[in-house]
Amino acid sequence: MIALNVKTFLIGTLIILVATIIFTIPAESLPLLIPSLLFAGVAGGLYIGYVRKRPLITCLYDGLIVSIPTSLLQAAIVVPILWFYHNLRVDNAPIRLVVIIFTISIMLGGIVGGPFGALALGLYYRYVKRDRGEGELYEKYLEEKIRDGDIKKLEE
Repeated sequence: MIALNVKTFLIGTLIILVATIIFTIPAESLPLLIPSLLFAGVAGGLYIGYVRKRPLITCLYDGLIVSIPTSLLQAAIVVPILWFYHNLRVDNAPIRLVVIIFTISIMLGGIVGGPFGALALGLYYRYVKRDRGEGELYEKYLEEKIRDGDIKKLEE
């Protein structure tokens, strides 16, 4: 089993954060805050699933690994947007708003969104695409043969 690449982790994180900003900034999106946090997590999970493809447990696990820390960043971005840009203030308990947004972000974007997106694309590659890795094996075989042929030509 191949470990999650740092580049893949950072790109998945960036996808989640950009999707969060895009769907949170418009004033009309305030009633759709919860689905937008979920969709941002799913979008990042879809990228992780696209990169991992198989096996399904690895897709699910890597989606969870990417989306849990990113959901904390997601909440840290959403709270100031709601507080300053949308003037969503809780006068008697401002801490309550912060706790609610962090909880929603971790639950929807982190625990549900990312793993579900990665699992959905993993299921697609397993059952719909029906590609069991033969194409990748063939490409690796060709690369090795080409590399070996180039080395033999250099030795002559």
